[in-house]
Amino acid sequence: MSNRQAWDDEYKKPKLITQSHKPQKDFLRFIKWVKRNKHLDLYSGITVLDLGCGVGRNSFYMADTYGARVYGWDFSHDAIEKACAIHRHTLIDFEERNISDPFPLPNASVDLILDVTSSNALNDREREMYLRECARVLKHGGYMYVRTLAKEGDKNAQTMIKEFPGGEYDTYHHPQLDVIERVFSGPDFKVLYGEYLDVVRMERKTGYQRWGAQSYKRNYWNCYLKSK
Repeated sequence: MSNRQAWDDEYKKPKLITQSHKPQKDFLRFIKWVKRNKHLDLYSGITVLDLGCGVGRNSFYMADTYGARVYGWDFSHDAIEKACAIHRHTLIDFEERNISDPFPLPNASVDLILDVTSSNALNDREREMYLRECARVLKHGGYMYVRTLAKEGDKNAQTMIKEFPGGEYDTYHHPQLDVIERVFSGPDFKVLYGEYLDVVRMERKTGYQRWGAQSYKRNYWNCYLKSK
């Protein structure tokens, strides 16, 4: 089964993803950091690119709260269908699109890029294209937020890498979701993403994912990046 089909199935019958329409908490902390440090004037009509937007909960927040122009992309047809069904917002363009394809946006046209646990589903070749395109469309002085899976201290991830190897470095085939995922050590993330963007801040946090009837502890990186 392809990653796309697996995520379509997940949105139809959720085992992992939340059904909440509220913005993700770690994303809100990033927005507060941007405001507190005056890195961007969020009320100035900024343009936001929400990669792997799901049903649009972070996209809706940016459009409703700050009047931002938002592009929300997800490769799941079911996710985009649900996002459009929630509210057809005049400031948001939801589109079924793979984030590893070339972005149909001009150079230096985006103020803020969001990637909330999305690019960890890419393979190495796809990730290279995704990073190159993020760096291309992000304005000088623009920021990017990445929440991704951490390898350090995550016994579940290390077990799955050993028992269900995904074929590339630090990947596994998720036994419940039937998708390939990548986890990152701190140094590996800085090398890979730092080639294209400046890594300003990284914070490791612990959360829980519910798969079926069980909850599993997972570690995440919350990463703040800036255009070079």
